[in-house]
Amino acid sequence: MTPPRRIGAQAVLVHPASDRVLLLDIAHRPCGWLPGRSCMPHEPPATALRDAVRRQLGIDLPLSGADLAAVDHTPGGRTATESYHFVFVHRLTPADAGLARPQERVPGLLGFEWVSPADLDAACRAYHVRRITHAVRAALGRAAPAMLTADQEC
Repeated sequence: MTPPRRIGAQAVLVHPASDRVLLLDIAHRPCGWLPGRSCMPHEPPATALRDAVRRQLGIDLPLSGADLAAVDHTPGGRTATESYHFVFVHRLTPADAGLARPQERVPGLLGFEWVSPADLDAACRAYHVRRITHAVRAALGRAAPAMLTADQEC
């Protein structure tokens, strides 16, 4: 049975020398994907995300609630479960950017690429574009944390 709701945690990781963001290349996904994963029951999103980034990229990031850029609500429907995604933004240090490597123990993780915000429409799904665009604006001090949903901000 599919759970009635899903909680996820995702990272918008910003390159230290530009506003490009890291997108994962995953074998079974048709486009770029944000690092992260679903939260386990009773697991805080920041904890889930730190674990996911460590497992996916081999780096340990000091993520906290201060890095929260948005909570994105996806209503669900015939093919998807209703979900809430906690979207954190973190500008990597040059050392972390240099250490980030796709981890072999993650099945299907083929690599990653740095993508300019201007090229996101061609690189990933519309809901990721929405999340990334808001997170980058928040990282630059141009937006406050927000509740995002479908095509609107609350």
